[in-house]
Amino acid sequence: MYHISYDKVPVYNICNISASPTPPDENILVEDFAQYIDRHYAKLNYPHRHAFYHIVLFTAGQGTHTIDFKTFPVEAGQAYFMIPGQVHGWQFEGRVEGYIVNFSETYFKSFLLNSSYLDQFSFFQR
Repeated sequence: MYHISYDKVPVYNICNISASPTPPDENILVEDFAQYIDRHYAKLNYPHRHAFYHIVLFTAGQGTHTIDFKTFPVEAGQAYFMIPGQVHGWQFEGRVEGYIVNFSETYFKSFLLNSSYLDQFSFFQR
C-alpha cells in the first residue's frame, strides 16, 4: 500500500462516488461492482475513505484489498464490510465482478427503532 498521511486521505461520499452527478438517493447506492470499478478505479485503487457504510461482494476475480493498512486477498465469494472513515484501496489482477452497496448512517437509521442497531454487528466494527 502507499505511504500517505491519514489526514491527506481523500474522503468520498455517495454523491461524489456515484455514476450520475446527483444519484437518485444521496443516502444509498446499489450497483454492479464491475461497472462501478470501471468508472472509478483510477481514484479508488489509491487509499481513500468513505463517509458511508460500504459492502462489497466479489463473485469473480482476484487481487488484494487493503483496509486500515492491512492487506487481504480478493477472491470470488468474499464480502467486505466497511464503516465510515476506514482507509482502503484495491489492487486487482484482471477484471473483478460482484455487487456493491453504499449507504449512509442516516439512511439506515431512518427506519430503525434502535438508532444503535448497526453497532451490534461485529462486521461493522474496526
